[in-house]
Amino acid sequence: MLAALFVCGRLLAHPGQRLPYTPGDRIQAEWHLALAARLLGHGGNPFLLDRMNAPVGVNAMANTMQYGLGVPLAPITWLFGPAIAFDVLIVLALSGTAAAWYWLLSRHVVDSRPAAWVGGLLGGFAPSVVGHVTFHPNLAAQFLVPVIAWRVVKMRHARDGIALAALVVWQVFINEETLFITALALGVFLLAWRGLRWRALLPGLGVAAAISLVVLAYPLWWQFFGTGAYRGGEHQMTTFHTDLLGVGSFSRTSVAVRWSEFPPAPGFSAEQHAHLGWPLMLAALTFVGWQWRDRLIRSLAITGAVFLVLSFGTELTIRGRATGIPGPYALLAHLPLFDTLLPTRMGEALTWSLAPIAALAVARCRFPSRILAVGLVAALLVPAAPTPTPVIDRPAIPAFVSSGAWRGYVDADDSVLVVPLADFDHWTALSWSTATGLDMRLSHGYFLGPEGGVTGHHAVVGPPARSLDRLLRAPRPVTDADRSAARADLAYWHTAIIISLPDQAFAAQHALLDDLFGPSRPIEGVRLWDVRALRLN
Repeated sequence: MLAALFVCGRLLAHPGQRLPYTPGDRIQAEWHLALAARLLGHGGNPFLLDRMNAPVGVNAMANTMQYGLGVPLAPITWLFGPAIAFDVLIVLALSGTAAAWYWLLSRHVVDSRPAAWVGGLLGGFAPSVVGHVTFHPNLAAQFLVPVIAWRVVKMRHARDGIALAALVVWQVFINEETLFITALALGVFLLAWRGLRWRALLPGLGVAAAISLVVLAYPLWWQFFGTGAYRGGEHQMTTFHTDLLGVGSFSRTSVAVRWSEFPPAPGFSAEQHAHLGWPLMLAALTFVGWQWRDRLIRSLAITGAVFLVLSFGTELTIRGRATGIPGPYALLAHLPLFDTLLPTRMGEALTWSLAPIAALAVARCRFPSRILAVGLVAALLVPAAPTPTPVIDRPAIPAFVSSGAWRGYVDADDSVLVVPLADFDHWTALSWSTATGLDMRLSHGYFLGPEGGVTGHHAVVGPPARSLDRLLRAPRPVTDADRSAARADLAYWHTAIIISLPDQAFAAQHALLDDLFGPSRPIEGVRLWDVRALRLN
């Protein structure tokens, strides 16, 4: 818990008032926490989100809805708001993941509590966890991974599948990607550990699969066939991969990043899963070589190596330069489920393999003194240890939104268009919607949906671009045809008002909107275009 408080300290110093240096995904996560609380209080379809992308909505199962975290935290969201709930969540995610690894290692892997403590720290504070903590709490919350692994490996009877099914269902509603990688990693580990001797596991796995499929049948139908379903992940996201030199490098969140020989890539720290630094990796390789005859260590090492290689993606790169050599992931990239996965996240399984290897190394190595043991472990772990996340101050919500003045313009079936349009870099719309408890229904949003809005097409970020969208992204002199098309767009979205911050950075968009719909009105911290009378019927 203390380590989690240290990593999140700059955020927690002013609860709910600060954001990580790249806030886009955090704002989206806060929106989903608000959604979980709203659904519990107001009801509604939890699998089709109608509070953004009006009038179509968003497929929740094909996005990061994280109900497995948002529902338990709903009381905190109700009492203190989603920003505070997020801060609580990331501390619980880090400390819970580390505690789960400690529990597994101390009860089932090693007899030494200090050794289990070292493995727990690695499992809970590696880049594959900490890199996500201020962006993607659903990916940082890996506390079920060691528990699922324990239930599978120790499975002896069909009835054991009931508990496993409960864990699987819960993990689906935290993050499916983590569950998918966990299942793959367990498959590789069991194959290396037990060969083809799986007969004792089959009854329990069958029961777990049957119960899980019954419980999840409807949510999964929504995900793959419901409104807003897509086939294949968003192109830019599915290209994230580990550089060949990345595994010897330190992540951007680490103590020693400044002394890394190879600048970490990609620049987004959340996707540096395998960047554990060369001291730790060399020590792990040395110990594995020494203990290679041990079946458990050999199986863990093989599992970690397989997923490290898969994390290299569809094309190998060195220092960020493409080599033209296909990576092993190219064999899987077009298969269902693999086609939506970020290859770099395969590196999560490297951490899951190294945590027990580290614990076993500390337990089995004999040191002349305790001081030497502590010093050596610190020398290996501290360089890769995380530092407190950089933060920025959270912008104030304009009074027009926070006071509820906007409600006087917007009926229940209406939507609000916020400029600039929502994306990773422009998160104002989601922030304002969250501040209203999602009462403010958005015409747009930051989400994954099918290209062109056609169910089953490839994933893209945001809704299909309409005429007004294209104009806002590339302002130019407008024509009468543009005005007619823009009014038709307002009718399609059922937009009542357009609002924007009075920021000179958006002066071109403001001038465009003035030309299309008449001059805006400054009111309580925003520029307002009341377009109710202009919508085409």
